[in-house]
Amino acid sequence: MENTEKYRGTTSELDSEAIQKLYYEYQMTNQEIADMTWSTKANVNKVLIHGIKHYTSWFMEMLSEDDEKIFRKMLMYHKFSYWNEKQQRRYLIKNSRDGKICLIYFDEKCVKCMFDEFVPEDLKTLSIVEKMNIYNEMDYEVLKCSERDSILKKECILLNGDSKQLFKKAAHKRNMKGKEYAQFLGFESCLTEKDSIRDSRIIKFFEEHMVDGVVQLSSSPENQWIRNYAHHCGMHLDEFLDFYGYKKSRRADEYVSENKNIKYKKELSKYIIEPPNIVYFSSQDKIYQTIYNVAKLNEMSIDEYILSLGYVRSKKSNTIKELTEEIDEIIDLEEQEIRKKEISENKIERNHKLIDKLKRAYDYECQLCSNEQRMPIEKQDGTKYVEVHHIKNLSEEYDEEGTLDKKGYSRPGFFGSINHYDANGKK
Repeated sequence: MENTEKYRGTTSELDSEAIQKLYYEYQMTNQEIADMTWSTKANVNKVLIHGIKHYTSWFMEMLSEDDEKIFRKMLMYHKFSYWNEKQQRRYLIKNSRDGKICLIYFDEKCVKCMFDEFVPEDLKTLSIVEKMNIYNEMDYEVLKCSERDSILKKECILLNGDSKQLFKKAAHKRNMKGKEYAQFLGFESCLTEKDSIRDSRIIKFFEEHMVDGVVQLSSSPENQWIRNYAHHCGMHLDEFLDFYGYKKSRRADEYVSENKNIKYKKELSKYIIEPPNIVYFSSQDKIYQTIYNVAKLNEMSIDEYILSLGYVRSKKSNTIKELTEEIDEIIDLEEQEIRKKEISENKIERNHKLIDKLKRAYDYECQLCSNEQRMPIEKQDGTKYVEVHHIKNLSEEYDEEGTLDKKGYSRPGFFGSINHYDANGKK
């Protein structure tokens, strides 16, 4: 009966005004209209194009109590179509692009439509609450087969293999991109299994580390991701825990496992410079980065963490006593060297004021350079570099016997000899 009993209408019994509203406003196809009237698509198209002068009105402004109950249940359970076996009547709910609803029923005797302006307010409100005024069957199917999760308490739709394909199809049907369609469904965004850092994982992680109502985290590598993620979200770990309704333990030995503390304490004992507990290590030492990382994980300074292990960090490598002993040792060695050899040196004291005046007088041009070979180096103050640069390699200073007969000039990484010139520019 459901498939055969339809309104046996003729062209003159079709309501052109109702058909045009259903077609143009409520997204009903001409085939759907033809099916419910047992008419033909040709007749429906004729009405859409030309209209008819005489017709039986489909408009209704009131619902019976039984009809209202049926439409209410349809709205509550997200049903767009319902067949009433007892009454041999089909009930439909259609919505428009701008959020209006139309309640329709038809049987073998008539077709009746209650458009949005006549729908009772309580039913209209229910349609808005249940999204029946904007969703379609496919939208509800997507919601039914998809899971929910959230990121930073913003609810997202979680898609698996099957729901992902249906989600794409529904989004394409509405000419929307993924995020846009997710927001249309009431979510912040859409997630897939690849999006691993979700609220469900974070809450599970915190629950696994709960002791007496407090989250206790060690500094082991497997826990570092939560600190990195909190930092990525612009929060300290305390703030991040508070955001999810948790509290963090304040004791340092509850951030770092006891075994780790023992290990670092033993390692620091190698750097004691003054008993019983003063340690020193430079930033170049391997232990520095290790201790620094552990301290940072526990939101402590490096000195605070060292102090929690029972040590005091010194900023200098030696105590005053040790420095004094080293100085005395250096002096003793120096005196021994003086006793072993005698060094004589002839030194010419230069007048630096005269040198500066000569430089200015010659406009900072080297008088030994030829016109073709000038020093092009310019210093920050705008003057040219004319300091000693007439230096020969040591390889050029060997005499015929292969020995040096001139005083050498050296500095780290460079060896050469200084050529002395008189006032006339001769060696």
